[in-house]
Amino acid sequence: MLAILVRHLLQTKGRDDDGSILVFLPGAPEISRAEEAVKRVCRGESTMILPLHGGLQPKDQGLVFRRAPRGCTKVILSTNVAETSITIPDCTVVVDTCREKQSSYDPSNRMPMLVERFASRDSLRQRRGRAGRVRSGRCYKLISHGTHDGLPAHGTPEIRRCALDQTLLSLLFLGVETGRGDFLGRMLDPPSDEAIGAAVISLEKLGALSSEGFNGSKTEKDQRRLALTPLGMHLAGIPAPPCVGKLLIMGSLLGCRSAALAIAAGMSVGRSPFLKVDVFRGGFRGGGRKGADDDEESPEAMKQKRVLEERSALFKSVGGNSDLVLLAAAYMKWDAVPQGGGGKKKFCDSLALSFNGMRDMKTLVRQLDSSLCNVGYHDTLESESNATSWRVIRSCVVSALSPGQVVRVERPSTKYSETVEGAVEKGGNARELKFYIRGKEDDESTKPLSSGNNAAGGGGGGSYGLNRRYHGTAEERVFVHPSSSNFGTGNYACPWLVYHQLVRTSKAFLRDATECSSYALLLFGGPLEVRASEELVVIDGWARLSANARIGALVGGLRRKVDDLLSRKVREPSMDIAGSVEMKIIVSLLKSDGLGQ
Repeated sequence: MLAILVRHLLQTKGRDDDGSILVFLPGAPEISRAEEAVKRVCRGESTMILPLHGGLQPKDQGLVFRRAPRGCTKVILSTNVAETSITIPDCTVVVDTCREKQSSYDPSNRMPMLVERFASRDSLRQRRGRAGRVRSGRCYKLISHGTHDGLPAHGTPEIRRCALDQTLLSLLFLGVETGRGDFLGRMLDPPSDEAIGAAVISLEKLGALSSEGFNGSKTEKDQRRLALTPLGMHLAGIPAPPCVGKLLIMGSLLGCRSAALAIAAGMSVGRSPFLKVDVFRGGFRGGGRKGADDDEESPEAMKQKRVLEERSALFKSVGGNSDLVLLAAAYMKWDAVPQGGGGKKKFCDSLALSFNGMRDMKTLVRQLDSSLCNVGYHDTLESESNATSWRVIRSCVVSALSPGQVVRVERPSTKYSETVEGAVEKGGNARELKFYIRGKEDDESTKPLSSGNNAAGGGGGGSYGLNRRYHGTAEERVFVHPSSSNFGTGNYACPWLVYHQLVRTSKAFLRDATECSSYALLLFGGPLEVRASEELVVIDGWARLSANARIGALVGGLRRKVDDLLSRKVREPSMDIAGSVEMKIIVSLLKSDGLGQ
């Protein structure tokens, strides 16, 4: 219907009408489909079809401001990025699908979501105003009167649809909130008790908060009193999400400060600097794309192939199996390229990196570096002693994201191939792996769909939907996003990962993943339960590692020592923790995974 309406507008416009058509769509995938439909339905019409969304490079976004050639109509297919932030002077017609994708947060699952929904009426009025900014215009809304009249007048305030971790941490540090709603409950649009409870649990898991006896239930709201831990006191001084702040602090303690800054900037920049290879330099856009039946690869296709090879080589050079560490390696290599001569631009082209995205990361690195110095974590020899130890850098990521963002990898039974030298283990297949995060304990869908076998053993038995149980713990199945460098990974040495971004669209997708090591989980993965009789250590009531009681006691002692050091640094900001004996022992364990040098 959208394409037919655009064709009607093209066929009925006056010969001297040089105005453009602006179409609002929910997201980039919808824009791609609409572009194909408009090209097919409007074949023979003189049009210039231009997409507009946040995933495009600035030079491609800037095309929407250029005038179309005489006799040609510019059709702009845009997300809500054109709703308020830009003005297209020659726009005379707006076609509004009345849909948008809005970032939201599910406090019960502690999961960010990108939800497609109808826009509010005030957003629709704003979109209507894009037409006729400098001359008369028209607006067509693709929505029924009944549905339009039932839309909310205003959008949901951000405080009611985003995670409250950083906000709560800052309010506790300032002393204006105790966890009883002293400040948050008095806001014009106060967040829900569930959202506050989710923030408390998240900060507790991170080690930034203590609240004895609190489990997030509404009945305890008036009795609880929250207190910042020594780590929480340090995190409150860093203007970044708590997990990003912890990454920076642990990077300084583990001797990989510069890598931690690069990863933190990548986590904060909003959109990965890695461009989608199929849109790199516009190679596969428009009518120039080669078909599968073509005899020879186009020069652009060969360029895309080289990009993938370069990315694969860099991924392997850092030990693989970590999107965030790959990004840190790319940034540090880019930053090391001398200024001038176009060297940085050539490096970006070799990996299909957004040059502006890398510059944005550079700005964030400087800002985060300044914040880190302000809380006493300066750039020293000790803070960079493991700057290229990728095992330690991956452990730093684990320390920041566990135990709240841990993934279990379920691997199939080992298969072997018969050779003249005997049986040889086959390589892993990514399609055979399954990934699970902790689910809601009260979710009925965690029960097996057929009676009989229990999944407690973690192997086969029973037929399950997306949710299930593992040793009595509720789990939800998730999937690695195709844009992740781990999408094709078939082997993980450790069956536990951590992630930074998990977004629910058609499925719950991990946008990134980092493989853990046993000692990274033991040291940073949450509360430990040592089961000496089973030679088992259970981490945060879920992750299970084979280990004897002596290892559990060693790890518990090291954890307490680090807490003591952080407490001392609150009182003595100039104290250097990275050079302490305790941190050197921890780094040694992480480098060798407890197997010695």
